[in-house]
Amino acid sequence: MSEIWTPKGPAPQQPSGGIELPKGFARKRTEEKKKVEDEAVVETTAPAAPVAETPAAQTASAPPRPTQAGGRPQFLFPPQGVRVNCPSCGTPFTAAVFSIVDLGANPELREPLLGGQVNAAICQNCGAGGALSAPLMVHDPENEFLAVLVPSQGQLQDMQVQRVIGEMSKALMGQLPTEKRRGYMLNPKQFYDWDSLLEKLWGFEGVTPEMLRMQREQSELITSLVRLAPDVKAMQMVVERRKNLVNKDFFALLGQVLGALTQQGQAEVAEAMASVRTHLLDTTEAGSAVKATEEVLRQAVARLRPNMSKDDFLAVLLDYWDGSEDGESIVVALLSVARGLADYQFLLELTARIDSTDDPEVRGPLLSLRELVVEVVRQSQQSQAQSQESMAQQVQAFFQDVLQSPDPAQILSERSDEVTEMFLAMLASNIEQAQQKNATFAVNRLRSIYELAVGILEDRLPPDLRLLNRLVSTKDEGEVRRLLQENRSLINKEFVEGMRGLEERFRGEKNEQLAARIKSIRAQASLLL
Repeated sequence: MSEIWTPKGPAPQQPSGGIELPKGFARKRTEEKKKVEDEAVVETTAPAAPVAETPAAQTASAPPRPTQAGGRPQFLFPPQGVRVNCPSCGTPFTAAVFSIVDLGANPELREPLLGGQVNAAICQNCGAGGALSAPLMVHDPENEFLAVLVPSQGQLQDMQVQRVIGEMSKALMGQLPTEKRRGYMLNPKQFYDWDSLLEKLWGFEGVTPEMLRMQREQSELITSLVRLAPDVKAMQMVVERRKNLVNKDFFALLGQVLGALTQQGQAEVAEAMASVRTHLLDTTEAGSAVKATEEVLRQAVARLRPNMSKDDFLAVLLDYWDGSEDGESIVVALLSVARGLADYQFLLELTARIDSTDDPEVRGPLLSLRELVVEVVRQSQQSQAQSQESMAQQVQAFFQDVLQSPDPAQILSERSDEVTEMFLAMLASNIEQAQQKNATFAVNRLRSIYELAVGILEDRLPPDLRLLNRLVSTKDEGEVRRLLQENRSLINKEFVEGMRGLEERFRGEKNEQLAARIKSIRAQASLLL
């Protein structure tokens, strides 16, 4: 018993901006007219993604918001959630598309940008996709660099390009204080493909074009291997001809591809790729080094135990932390496996250990280890925040589709896997705002959708949670007693204790009305034990 649904919850932020999509991707076209009251409610909390030729038009008037609720960083120029269709399998999904990335205001976007994860649409069903042909402005004040990417496949005329650049520049300058405006911003550099832009950005990080070319060639080699699978001999022949590309980075990339293939259920291809990897581990110099590191990592992971103390965990980390590349990779892997141990208390104890000694040979490794732990935790939190943002955008698109459908029950049934608690929270927030506006028609329509969605979720629940939701939903005490009597087989100590936990949770959330309701039901259920 872990969750019940309540008509409360924040509505996700809706990004703004416009894009041009590449061949194979298309917006979902839904142009049905709606009631005026519905439009007022939806526009307040979940505006539909606009179709705009120039992506900076909506951004120019957006006020800066440094943080969202919960302390998560807010993008100075938020992305737009855009519905796209996979060019390979046709699956619809939502992609986050940026018009402007300001690395001064949002440095957390630097790594996704360098990794090619900004303005990329990858189908979660089949893995197809790639970069979207959307104009993008990148501002890096640390390096006094302002660039505009205008992909050639966007097929914009020169005048359109200049208008897009002008609107983007105006939007950026409008968000910057006067004292931070510089001369280089008046003449943004233009790029026509992602590779040339990324090469420039990586150059600021000390990565040479040769290193980037090596990485691209390694990616192309792995793509060739995937196409050749499951012909293991052919794969081995290709690798033998390109052995100069096989290094530790190649094995890291190959491992990521294997993980993705496994998640997608492509077992046959993954097995063939794994065979090639084993062959390379046994026949290449880089493979021997990777194999040795993996053996050390297996031994390190074997030392982790359930409920081990933070002191013991720190001792294990220090045994492998020597400042080398292999030492760092092993420690990062251990932090990932034992993620729950690297918490705030662990950092406090690590800091206390640092403060307790003046020996530079002892303090040095401890200081560098603390720096690494903080960075790993930061990246983990950032990844979770991005995942939540992506989920919110997907829920947003589904919410719009349901509202615009002439038959909400049908679309809810057909896409029942998208009916989640986040979707219910968005509905509840819209109901609340419609009530505040006295929009009776909208309230009734949204409530009917809410009830349909709750019914779909209830069908997935185990019997005890289904009973609890029915008990909480009814206001008739006689009906409560009847439900308890009819379901006596579900009433046990665990059920009652579960309600106690929920009562405490809602009291902590200052929802006294719901907490009191659960307390009353719990008291009646206790009499049946």
